[in-house]
Amino acid sequence: MANRERNVECPSCSPNKKVLHEVLSDSTNPVVRCATCHATRKVRFERGPSTTKLRVVTSCHDRSYLRWFEAGMHEHLHVGDEIVVENGSAEAVRVTAIEVSNGSRTRHAPVVSIKTLWAQRIDRVVVRIVVHVGKITERHTKAFEGDKEFIVGSEEKFGMIDRIKVRAGPMLARRGQRAKAKNIRGIFATGPTGGHTVPHFANHGK
Repeated sequence: MANRERNVECPSCSPNKKVLHEVLSDSTNPVVRCATCHATRKVRFERGPSTTKLRVVTSCHDRSYLRWFEAGMHEHLHVGDEIVVENGSAEAVRVTAIEVSNGSRTRHAPVVSIKTLWAQRIDRVVVRIVVHVGKITERHTKAFEGDKEFIVGSEEKFGMIDRIKVRAGPMLARRGQRAKAKNIRGIFATGPTGGHTVPHFANHGK
């Protein structure tokens, strides 16, 4: 998850302004390579804090709240990274957007330039379920553990799964295709027939 990068002056192309360098070696005086002109040299980094806390706006179903992520100062974060955030309790989330210090958004950035992360909770998720029983269609939401797996063609308490819509992905409709709850936007199922009613769903919880 971490590409080791630092912002330092480059004597070759930017002696008065810090620019991005890639750290090539681990030592007291590491070798760095300028991302602009590709010049390499040894440098001595000033010692500073090794970690920082980033604001994380976390969403779960229809609500958002603030959490914090302790990150290494030399880490590099990407949209799609799965991290653990805290605010009294720990939650697993997936990064969905990154805002850097100038207010713009990007798909990846070094920690030192990140202002805010946006993320989706993935350890406990709410899945939308559409159940068809004859001419009756009912829509529900239900909470599941994020790693619970659903398979097209399998039987669940709410019926047989016909299709699974994956977040930012395809509709799975072939028997045997599977996805974890944390990656699912919605499930379409056929409920029991023969006079049975659509199964009752309790409202989703935390």
